[in-house]
Amino acid sequence: MSSRKKPIAARKKEGIHFVNARPSSEIEKLNAQRLVRAHVGRWISDQTKDRSSALESSTAAAVAAGKQPIRDFSHALVAPRASSFSSGSGSGHSAELPRECQGSPFALSQSSESSDSSDDSSLTMVSGDKMSAPWGEIMSVEPLISGVFDPFGTYPSNFAPEMVHMCETYCMSILWPGLAPSRPLNTQAVARSVPETWFPLSMTDPALFTAFMFAALCHQRVQWLNRTIPGATFGPRQQQLLELCEMESIKLINQAVRDPTRAASDAVILSVICMAHHRSDEEHSGNDRRTPFNPPLLRLQWIDVYGRLPPNMIHIQGLIQLIKLRGGLDSITLKGLAPTISFSDIFTCSCLCIAPGFEFRPLEDNRRGKSAQEILGYGPADIENGFGQLLGIGITAQMAEAFQAIYTYINIVKAHENNPRAFDLSLLADQRNIAQHTHLSLPPANQIMPYFSHSSHASTYEASRLAAMIFGVGVVFPIPAKNTPLLNLALQMQSVLRQPDAAAFWSSPATRIVLVWVLTLGAIAAVDSPARTWYVSMLGDTARRSGLSSWTELKNLLEMMLWYDAACDVAGETLWFEIEHTPVPQ
Repeated sequence: MSSRKKPIAARKKEGIHFVNARPSSEIEKLNAQRLVRAHVGRWISDQTKDRSSALESSTAAAVAAGKQPIRDFSHALVAPRASSFSSGSGSGHSAELPRECQGSPFALSQSSESSDSSDDSSLTMVSGDKMSAPWGEIMSVEPLISGVFDPFGTYPSNFAPEMVHMCETYCMSILWPGLAPSRPLNTQAVARSVPETWFPLSMTDPALFTAFMFAALCHQRVQWLNRTIPGATFGPRQQQLLELCEMESIKLINQAVRDPTRAASDAVILSVICMAHHRSDEEHSGNDRRTPFNPPLLRLQWIDVYGRLPPNMIHIQGLIQLIKLRGGLDSITLKGLAPTISFSDIFTCSCLCIAPGFEFRPLEDNRRGKSAQEILGYGPADIENGFGQLLGIGITAQMAEAFQAIYTYINIVKAHENNPRAFDLSLLADQRNIAQHTHLSLPPANQIMPYFSHSSHASTYEASRLAAMIFGVGVVFPIPAKNTPLLNLALQMQSVLRQPDAAAFWSSPATRIVLVWVLTLGAIAAVDSPARTWYVSMLGDTARRSGLSSWTELKNLLEMMLWYDAACDVAGETLWFEIEHTPVPQ
């Protein structure tokens, strides 16, 4: 205790410095930063006096112990050798797979808001004293005071320390908390759950460490393109590092998958996920494009970011094979990995409008194995009194269940808008994802033809399935305009409705409500395309035959199906205005 009372000059003579990890004033903070930086500088100088012999001995000891050696890294950006890369599509590169994984890998169809804390673009390091050892002691002092990530250079990367610090800080304080949304008033606890497992794993795996850097830079670039962070935060230097990280990640992943002991490891699977949903060559064009809907929670789990980048199908195929090689999702126990794979699957299948390849995995373990009814909070009686009433016209029990899941989720979203801070964003994300997973899992009509007692029922079912897809990717799980499948869905629906078998769907009073809903969503999805004219004509004729003479009357009918006024009313009212001003054929 007496040493604390000595003046700083006296303590310097002894070579001992006491630093307060939580300075109480700005002056004390600056003094602490100066002391730590000076200490780190002297330490690095001492270590480099006899670098050759020290490096050889430390490397030999580390190899013998099976650990990553402490290495000296240059501050320059180091470009990997071009000969190490394998070519592919999308980003220009693809990770090679072990022999067991080669063949016909892609069989998906066969087999926040981000957290509110991420809206602030400042890079705030999560307090490391709550992270697990051995990282806690270092992280709790050095980044908070010196502002330098891992000042002793133990990270497995050749990139400049200040860029490593920026990327890792971005991952831990912005990207990961948004990808795994938090519970109310407990954001730090949830933000720690991923770093406690993913960050230490990356410190022992160069491929994963570099892939995380690539993901952080790409994520930051898309936020910059979306204008959700200041324009000065991403520039030519970051773009150069982004491209280098992409190439280096490909090289390191290729090396890893050739090793049978590493090919299906957690680190490699995480690395491939990073490559599947990030790329360095995204174009600047179309920044201001919007879908015709005004969807809620566009930033929940960063859909606004990932939805701007099309899934890299080369890496998606590799990811599927690695998970199969591993033994499926049940064999993956690393915290947060299986839910991330599930989210990746739902996102990819939403872009492609195909059935998910994997079972749903929630963010929280206590929800694992629960059904859509349990997670969303509805029961058989709700289905029976709701969409179950449509079973006689071609709507299947599975479709009625999927529609009820979406309907219930929309009501939850409405409640969230009234009191957003009272909601558990982790639960909200799981509710959205399981609702989307449930309706994506509906099979096309041509796969269940024996179920239908009448040929027109198949047309009703298929048109309704495509309308639910439109509502799903437009409102429930909103894919941004850059990669939205809305127009393709509208064209598919138009094809179904033009088939001779759909004649009864057009004429039966029992299907009138469903027909109006289908035509409305198809028309909205077909905005700014030639198909819009056909939809406007058909919906106008159907509305007149149904006695609908105003937007209010049309909306009352739409709300009996799947509709969300905050997201759809503007597009719907615009459509009705267009119908009113379209000449009626004589």
